[in-house]
Amino acid sequence: MRFTRATYAFLFMACFLGATVPILAMTPSSGVNLTADEVFGARQQGMGLMRAGFQDGADAVVNSPAGMNDVNDFTFSTAHVERFGGMANFDCAAFLLPWYSDGTLGFAIARYGVDTVEAVTPTQDFTGLFSTADWLIAGSVARRFGKFDVGGTINLLYRDLGDQSGMGLRGDAMAQYTFPSRTEKYRAGAFLRGLVPSTAKWQSGYSEYEAPELSLFASGMWDVPYFYGKLQAGFETPGLVEKGGRSANGLEGERAVTDPMSLLKTSKLGAEFLFDFGLRLRAGFEELNPSKASSSIRLGAGYGWHHVVGIDYAFSNHPYLSQTHTLSLWWTPSFPKFEGRGFRPKPTRSSVEAAPMEKKPQETPDTDEVEEKIAPHPEDSKSKAPEKEGGKEILEEE
Repeated sequence: MRFTRATYAFLFMACFLGATVPILAMTPSSGVNLTADEVFGARQQGMGLMRAGFQDGADAVVNSPAGMNDVNDFTFSTAHVERFGGMANFDCAAFLLPWYSDGTLGFAIARYGVDTVEAVTPTQDFTGLFSTADWLIAGSVARRFGKFDVGGTINLLYRDLGDQSGMGLRGDAMAQYTFPSRTEKYRAGAFLRGLVPSTAKWQSGYSEYEAPELSLFASGMWDVPYFYGKLQAGFETPGLVEKGGRSANGLEGERAVTDPMSLLKTSKLGAEFLFDFGLRLRAGFEELNPSKASSSIRLGAGYGWHHVVGIDYAFSNHPYLSQTHTLSLWWTPSFPKFEGRGFRPKPTRSSVEAAPMEKKPQETPDTDEVEEKIAPHPEDSKSKAPEKEGGKEILEEE
């Protein structure tokens, strides 16, 4: 076992160094491989969140890799997003597999494309139309250690700009701790974007990379029996390390760790209420800046039928461009000989050796109780021996 773990650690370090050493020869940049930051599905979009919260579908493969352990189902999801009045479209699909009791695997694919773009020369001469698109393939793995979850994602990207193409790579890591109780749960964690730094290499020979970034989040879930459902809410910070707090509408201030007001204004806040009969209502803010409240509001709704199939919708506003509409579907297979719900395998053995059962001391029975159990009841003392009358045996009736 020690040799196996050491081998895994060696392979991980070899991959990490092999991916990061070439970065020394690249140009530092910002916003590299941003397609990997797109939110999958409409559920998290409707709350204005991405990492925070408790996950319940395959969208967690990209949104929250450590949160995949919340899902106990073999499940699929797909979504279509129309941005800026239909000029840009984002399509994605994800698949989640609880492959053993404390581990989860996930795979995802996405395309972010802009079609019918006008090609113009430096002299403003129109030469025709072209299309550009980003393709993303992601693989995630998660592991649970008691109340502690860890997860990671490898993102591979391909970008086609029409006149040239490029390849990108990014590795993310996430950790979270859950504080359970009888009627509620609380969670806190961190997401490290770029554990393997985000890099891109273009056909022209130009290479660039983006430094790692860290964000924090917290969330809670409460039972609300009076309204027949559950309420969850989450809070998520922007990047803390890089200069300029990330915002839905631009960059604000200095580094978030040195500018608390920038950290607060560009943080996210959202909530969801899940009714027992399947209806879900969501609302949130992409950022908490009061001056941009109208452009950062997020709304959503969804419905799930018997935990087998469901639909979600999200609406988001923009200060300058048209609104964004997101529609997603999810499906958990459920048919004979393949029960998708509760698909996660049960643990074969406990990681903690069970304590030996304590033997209760044998109680000495009371003498009177023993005699009472042994002695016949007065009513039963009557003889049930058959009597002979006229050569026939007659049983005495009680």
